[in-house]
Amino acid sequence: MTGFHYTAITASVGKGGMNHRRDVVAIQQLINAHLPIGLSKLTVDGACGPLTINAISEVERKIGGIAAPDGRLDPGGRTLRAINFGRKILHHRHQEHSAPHQSVVRQNTHSAHLPAYRPSPRVLTSAGPSSADGIRADIVQAAQKAQACWGVPASISIAQWVLESGSGKHMPPGSNNPFGIKAAAGQAAVYVTTREETKDHRSIYIKAGFRKFASMAEAFDEHGKLLATHPAYSLAQSRTNDPDGYADALTHHYATDSLYGTLLKSIMKKKDLYKYNR
Repeated sequence: MTGFHYTAITASVGKGGMNHRRDVVAIQQLINAHLPIGLSKLTVDGACGPLTINAISEVERKIGGIAAPDGRLDPGGRTLRAINFGRKILHHRHQEHSAPHQSVVRQNTHSAHLPAYRPSPRVLTSAGPSSADGIRADIVQAAQKAQACWGVPASISIAQWVLESGSGKHMPPGSNNPFGIKAAAGQAAVYVTTREETKDHRSIYIKAGFRKFASMAEAFDEHGKLLATHPAYSLAQSRTNDPDGYADALTHHYATDSLYGTLLKSIMKKKDLYKYNR
């Protein structure tokens, strides 16, 4: 089975972005691999010049479905995810980009007890031994333990870990929180500045608090508890023996992205994550 590689960046690339050379190279290579019709291949030189910014705008429009692209790709952005998965994802204006020079954290439309749609980049967790599919042993163990406690298929938890955090690479700093679970009053938290767009399309900046966990195992346990007990996921709770159906049931609930379940199923299939279910 061909392995699935998700191209991740550490900071925003494009107009107004940090434009670290390694990130720019990664984006140039990714755009060249998924080149929209009518767009010429970029020179992979790590320099974010006008041609690269124009190409980013084009993929935002043609792949990300953004009517008014800003010429920037963010680490947790919908367009970057769309390019990685080679499919067009519908754009929701109110949750697209992060603030310039800031980590990206997705905001969900649900209460503070629900996960954010997409966690923040930066701060890598320590890597452990990985299996042939690239999944670390500690992640598999945490997902299987959460399944034993809460019934959430391990394949779902692992696929969300891949999608929501870029396989653990993008999380709020020092949080051990790959799922973007928001902090309630009195809970240990880290705070990240995010950019939000209002209904009249104005950008505002807010500080969002995200849970701080002692370990990945604790994060997976809390994630499993949330999916198993929150009323928003009642349909998913009835599909614990059907991982694909469970993924579909998270669409429009865990995330507003209309292809969220499809993305999870794609990851589960490409990485054969079903083998981890108990």
